[in-house]
Amino acid sequence: MLITIAVMFIVLATFLLIIVNMFSDYASRRDQDMRIVVTHARNLIAETEELLLNQNQISYSKTLVLVLHYRIIRALRKIAASKVDSADGSVQERIANEEKLIADLKTNYHDDVAFRPPENDTVAMNQLRTIRRLRAILKNELRQGMPIDPSEVQKEDRRLYLLVLKVNISNLVQRVLEMKRLKQLGTCRLLIQKGLDVIHKTNVKDDWIAEKADLLNQLRQGLDAESNRQQKKPEDAKASEEKKEIDMLFGDKKKW
Repeated sequence: MLITIAVMFIVLATFLLIIVNMFSDYASRRDQDMRIVVTHARNLIAETEELLLNQNQISYSKTLVLVLHYRIIRALRKIAASKVDSADGSVQERIANEEKLIADLKTNYHDDVAFRPPENDTVAMNQLRTIRRLRAILKNELRQGMPIDPSEVQKEDRRLYLLVLKVNISNLVQRVLEMKRLKQLGTCRLLIQKGLDVIHKTNVKDDWIAEKADLLNQLRQGLDAESNRQQKKPEDAKASEEKKEIDMLFGDKKKW
């Protein structure tokens, strides 16, 4: 009897030990998962804050700024829900500050969407990378169901698409002018044709793009005129030489 009780006790103790270990493993994995969520949320906040600092390079609309701040709030709420870093209340305090900031933006923010052409290739590449990140964020946040009219988000995505086109065209025009200055007319002509083809294929109605299309057409006409002048010079020289020969043969003979 005592042996039976002892065996049952050992089995029960083993079972309880297994349960405790399983719960401990579950709690450990849960904490680890929560810390991964918190780390991801922190990285998201840092990335978004970095993008907000890039307003000196790219024009941000009110819709875009609101999307970015709603993204920060969503990440902060994930941190708060994790119970990992919210014990001191700083996360909740920051959520409240973000909500106040959003309310102020809705009332007082004025759009500044004027295009800022890149000064050089490096700036152009930075602008394009930033725009690609912003467009990806817009699509993701739209799926998350943020409190912004989806049509406004789609409108902003379209504006960013036009910004990509404008950055590329602006950079191309600068390269065209540089090739023209260096007398590399063949490369210059190819770039002009490339730019005009891109503008034609996109079929975008925009005053700035139309202005650059006119400029490229004028530059191409100038290259055509220059090419015609260069072809005409040998012909004129040949005609002048032939005229001299004819004058020598049939002109008035000198009297001796």
